Amino acid sequence: MRSLPIDLAPFSLRREWHRIRPSARVLALVGLLLCGVAAWRAQTLIVRLQALDAQTARIVERNERILRAAQRVHREPVDIKQAAAVNLAVARLNLPWDALLDSIEAATPAQIALMSITPEPARALIRIEAECAGSQDLLDYLAALGRQPLLGRVTLTRHELVKDGMDPVLRFQVEVQWRGSGS
Repeated sequence: MRSLPIDLAPFSLRREWHRIRPSARVLALVGLLLCGVAAWRAQTLIVRLQALDAQTARIVERNERILRAAQRVHREPVDIKQAAAVNLAVARLNLPWDALLDSIEAATPAQIALMSITPEPARALIRIEAECAGSQDLLDYLAALGRQPLLGRVTLTRHELVKDGMDPVLRFQVEVQWRGSGS
């Protein structure tokens, strides 16, 4: 005959805990621990997703602002005078300044004092105002400018003899055509 377990003691958790097999107790504790880890991981993922949603909303809002600004710019007509001024400024900025100034500097001897250099991008022309002591220095300078590979036609447009203190000074203006892009 089989033994019949008869237990007349009142119910308590402590008794039930000791009646469960030790392997089942360990599995229950491991399961409870895994549930805690899963809850913690789910909470961190939810926080991260909320941060990404907020970042996405900021990016979408910024892109919409940029799009509205771009559409507003496209709707406004450009004034012809303003467009010409912008194009002139861009043309001046796109000049091969380094190469041009290097060429002018290489051709300028110590006897020549440069007063100003003014570009005219539309005509690929540079106006140079300078001073020197004599006409031979002027002619040598014009020849040196003409020998520069980046510079083309050199034209003396104006000259005058100015009394500067005791010594007369030859003040002149030269127009120099430049070639190619130089960069």
